[in-house]
Amino acid sequence: MIKKTLATVVMLSALALSHNASAAGLEDDMKTLGKNYKAFNQADNSQAATAALNNMRTAAVHSKQYHLAANTQDKVPASPALFDQIVGEIDKAKLLVQAGKLDEAKKQGKKIAELRDQGHKYYTH
Repeated sequence: MIKKTLATVVMLSALALSHNASAAGLEDDMKTLGKNYKAFNQADNSQAATAALNNMRTAAVHSKQYHLAANTQDKVPASPALFDQIVGEIDKAKLLVQAGKLDEAKKQGKKIAELRDQGHKYYTH
């Protein structure tokens, strides 16, 4: 009886820790996205803009592993699909930066913020 109780407590503790670790990981990714989005918008050269976009892309790709529960009854894209859209917009902005069109890239980057806001509206984490 004691062994079963102990095993149950250990299993529940492990589950709670894994949930907290994944929440912390997503939170870190969101902070990275926000910080680098700001850095991208403030960049005055292609190297700084590219570095910020690369950091944003890494965080967005990493975030795809978290499947968020929608907080609405409306039909919304799955959270990994939304992160895919963000990655696509980051890639479009990066192509513009590489073509020497930093101002156009920043205009394109506004779609990243729109997708972010959409995700915050639809999902809880």
